Amino acid sequence: MVACGGFAGCANHNDRASGYLADLESGRWDAAVTSAERVASDDTVRNEIIDALELGTVQRIAGRHDASDATLGRAWDTMKRTADPGSPTFVDTLAAVAVNERALDYVGTSYDRVMCATLRALDALALGDPDSARVELKRAQFAQEDAEARFAEQIEAARVQMAQNHEDLTRIQNDSDFQSGFEAAYGDLEARFKPYAGWTNPFTDWLTAVLLHVDGGGSGDRNRAIDLLRRVRGTLGDNPAVDSDLAFIESGVRSPQTWVILESGFAPRREEVSFRIPAFIPEMPFIGIALPKLVQVGGAATGAQIRGGDATANTAIICDMGSVVAHEFQAQLPLITGRAIASAVAKAAASLAANLAAQQTENGWALLATMVATNVYGYATTIADLRTWRTLPRYYAVARIPAPADGRVIIDGDAGRHAIDVPADRDAMIVIRSVRAGGPAIAHSFKLTGEPATLASAHPSAPDSPSKGPFR
Repeated sequence: MVACGGFAGCANHNDRASGYLADLESGRWDAAVTSAERVASDDTVRNEIIDALELGTVQRIAGRHDASDATLGRAWDTMKRTADPGSPTFVDTLAAVAVNERALDYVGTSYDRVMCATLRALDALALGDPDSARVELKRAQFAQEDAEARFAEQIEAARVQMAQNHEDLTRIQNDSDFQSGFEAAYGDLEARFKPYAGWTNPFTDWLTAVLLHVDGGGSGDRNRAIDLLRRVRGTLGDNPAVDSDLAFIESGVRSPQTWVILESGFAPRREEVSFRIPAFIPEMPFIGIALPKLVQVGGAATGAQIRGGDATANTAIICDMGSVVAHEFQAQLPLITGRAIASAVAKAAASLAANLAAQQTENGWALLATMVATNVYGYATTIADLRTWRTLPRYYAVARIPAPADGRVIIDGDAGRHAIDVPADRDAMIVIRSVRAGGPAIAHSFKLTGEPATLASAHPSAPDSPSKGPFR
């Protein structure tokens, strides 16, 4: 059995993240960085990867792109060093069993790898370094290919290994009581999250296509950009923003453009759900297991209108991170469930052995205490792992307009009303991070060729803009 060492390590991830999430909800960007730094500095090695992913994202939201890139770089390096899908120990890591799953090392998901590299690409663009952005987006694309070629296979290999190591696993999973509890917990997963088919991330593909167009080196890059946008359209279906970008890049026109990215809301969180399962142990016919359940976080802004000069466009959602997260969660669910069952059965067997040993003594108090403990085991045998990347947005929505001659872009919608200066003669990008519709938002704008980002904090468009600056 693995014991927790210290409260910070034992606490579930929702509790550990509550401070910086609350700061983000209130628009306290710098305070959120401080809160995330405090959590990441608690020396809990098992949380090293998830804490770095969260901290790097919060630093990026606050506009600290250098720090964000460094922190996300540490997360990337740790995932490559300790949890690469090609490592011979990766299957063993996935198949590890512990009563408290939070006590196992967090090894990262395939979408963690893809989004880590994607956000580093955005940091590089904000810092005026498109060459590094291209490198990171290549890593993101390779990470997607890893997911398709190896990650999914390794999950299945770990599940098979677990079934071989725990002979009662299949029998329990086929039992009607287990099936009833599982259906109640997860039967609506498809309806609630609509997981994307395949292991691709539409936002990563879209951003790669845009960069290949802006910083492209010839027809090869242009054709690759077109192929990626077609893949995005294949994942999403008809989408006005993707269709517009695809038609524009296919046209071969190279006039300056302004792209807008609206990142809104928070990615799904995990909550614990418990139910009874058969143990097939005469003295203890039922035991309890605790599993993680994905829960959508509501309130995200869903769109904005973009206006510059005579051109207007509405943002369209090109990636629902809930669908990305749910696809992989669904693939891992048999493995997560198997670990919980194996752990619960092992704990039940240990408690039964303790009971039988106590019965051999004449110490009535010891027998009573052991029976009480056994009863507790029967109702709370495992602790679910609730670690998931909370500070990712729920939605990525995008739009594009020709660069306005007067250099002014007006953005109006769920994320507030803002006026932002962009170059009239260069490709540019505006990134707005909205925490919730009608709530705080922060924006950064940057040229897409060799210029660092600026905080887009000037020119409120309406006298009744929220206080503390036009983006709050």
